[in-house]
Parts: sequence; structure tokens; C-alpha cells
Amino acid sequence: MIKKFIVSTVVGSLLIFLSAVNSSIHAQTQDKTLNHTSSETQQTNDNKPAGNMSPRVVLPGEDRHQIENTQTGHYQSIGYIEAGESIATGVVIGENTILTNKHVADLSNGNLSFAPAAENDSQFPYGTFSEKDTQAYPGDADLVLVHLNKNDDGQSVGEVVEPATIQDASTVSKDNPITVTGYPGDKPLATMWESSGEIINGNSETLTYNASTYGGNSGSPVFNSNNELIGLHYGGVEGESNSAVPLTGDILQFINNNNS
Repeated sequence: MIKKFIVSTVVGSLLIFLSAVNSSIHAQTQDKTLNHTSSETQQTNDNKPAGNMSPRVVLPGEDRHQIENTQTGHYQSIGYIEAGESIATGVVIGENTILTNKHVADLSNGNLSFAPAAENDSQFPYGTFSEKDTQAYPGDADLVLVHLNKNDDGQSVGEVVEPATIQDASTVSKDNPITVTGYPGDKPLATMWESSGEIINGNSETLTYNASTYGGNSGSPVFNSNNELIGLHYGGVEGESNSAVPLTGDILQFINNNNS
């Protein structure tokens, strides 16, 4: 099965600019910001990166482990996204709404598909939900609300799974433990993986942490030690850290005002 997946690497200011091509990585630099989108053939079960793909935000000592029972606890709110020919991650936050990155939604051309708690590429325990419309955060933060259509049985996504519980990111501090959970592209397709780490730094614009991610983790939820949603992963600095949009301040207000 051929899939393309997303790797976002951010250096300097934390703005994301995408350039997608079929078999190479194009870099764009603006105001000392380096960003990457890569297009690759999906790996076979040996999980070796293909072609020119490099694990730019898999950090030393990474401990990613597979979540096999995806239907338990907060894991059921996390879903596998197909956006055009790319794969990514999203998280259910309301009856009809998920969060993911703007750069993910931009690739879907209105055809984003979301499979909550996907176990692999043939097992979607709660089925799939299609994109209805999107509401992008008006500021620089790489965050968008995707409103989904009901499934063929007339159910909303928030009726078949329990939405994630959001906690204001201002409550977390340096060295607090976090997890990042999603669907990285260097693992078997549509399998859920979790990485643990600690907060390195945080403010109203970004959270940085030392948990590892990979292409396909774009839009992954960042949870605190109580499994409450505090951020939305979008990229990282090679060999140093990963980053998320913190759910606080104007960003959290935007979510609350448009969640449905």
C-alpha cells in the first residue's frame, strides 16, 4: 500500500510552510525557519526508513511503544488521518470535532478521513468519519478544528468514542511528564504508538518536550500525567526537541468557541 506521510522540522521561529513533492524533500527557509515535508513509499514490516527519509525528531533514548488496545481510556479519542495521499493524526474533542494541524488539513483538499482508535490498516473499530468543514486558528498556531460528518449509522464521532478532556496548558511546568500518541509513518501503517518525555519549556505560543515523534505524528495529542489534552504536536528541531501548540489563552478560547 503506497502512502505519503508528513515530517515537520522547525528551527528558529515556529512557522510551518509546506512544499510537497513525489520523491524528495524540499526545504523552504524564511526568517531562519527550516521546514520539511517528505514524500516516501510506506515501509514494509521491517520498518526501515525508505529513500531519503530521516527520523528528524526521533531523539536519543527514545522509548516509543505500540498501543495495541486502542479502545481503552483516552486512547480511543486518538485517530488515524488520511489527508489526500498523506497520513497524520487527530484527536476527538467534541461531538463532531477533532483537532489536527493546519498543514494536515491543507493537504486533504476537503477529503480528510478520520478513523478513531485505528489498530492497523484493516482494523478500524469505530469506523471512519469524513470531513464536513474546517475552522483554522486565525493566528500563527498550526491548529485547525475539523468538523466531521456523521457515519453511515447516523452517529457522530463523539457518540462512538469519548472525547479527550482538555486541560489549560498553563497548568504544566518544566520537567512535568507528558506523552505524545499518534500514528508515525515509520511503523506499520495505521498502528498507534506512544512516546513519553518531559516538558523542556513552555509559554503561550509553544510547548517543547523531549518525547520522540516521526512523520505521521503531525496533529498528535500531547497529554499530561492525568491523560488530559494540553497540546497538539506539530514538529521539532532535529536532535534536540519536539514542539506542540499549547492549548491555552486565545487558542483555548478559539477551541471552546468553535467546538461542536
